[in-house]
Amino acid sequence: MDKYRLVEEKFIGSQGFIDDTKDTADVKHMGKVEAHCIVRITQQAKPRSCITTAMNMLASGKKYVELKAMGKAINKAVTIAEILKRKMPLHQITALSSCQIVNVYEPLEEGLDKVVNQHYVSCLTITLSTDLTGMDDHNIGYQPPLSLSEMQPGDFNAHPGKVVAAS
Repeated sequence: MDKYRLVEEKFIGSQGFIDDTKDTADVKHMGKVEAHCIVRITQQAKPRSCITTAMNMLASGKKYVELKAMGKAINKAVTIAEILKRKMPLHQITALSSCQIVNVYEPLEEGLDKVVNQHYVSCLTITLSTDLTGMDDHNIGYQPPLSLSEMQPGDFNAHPGKVVAAS
């Protein structure tokens, strides 16, 4: 591909997975308009910073947080979700999808044709919520919170009606 240059890259079906400038407004979640509670996880992201971000969102009074990952970052998102679930009782809904990536290459030399490369990438959304309000517990991807015996000691401080995040 030395004789080509990338002129266009399209992500089809990747709403919410790619950081768009038009995606910065409030979003409608579970029938209510709420501020963004999305943590986008990439291959380069440090798991500790993603965990801290999600814990701070939940500790600040947000009812849910969404972990979004594509491709090779999916295993990191699952690991982060499992760590978060062991720190506080969280309901989980997991959704899998895929998006199409189309790359268009233009030749640098005359006589060569334009090349279009298409491939699909897996996408994962994990929604973690402190309560069942607005969540469908009959969803195929639903997982209830872990029992208190499965949580790590010292990470969960039970206060009635209040979630306290430990770091």
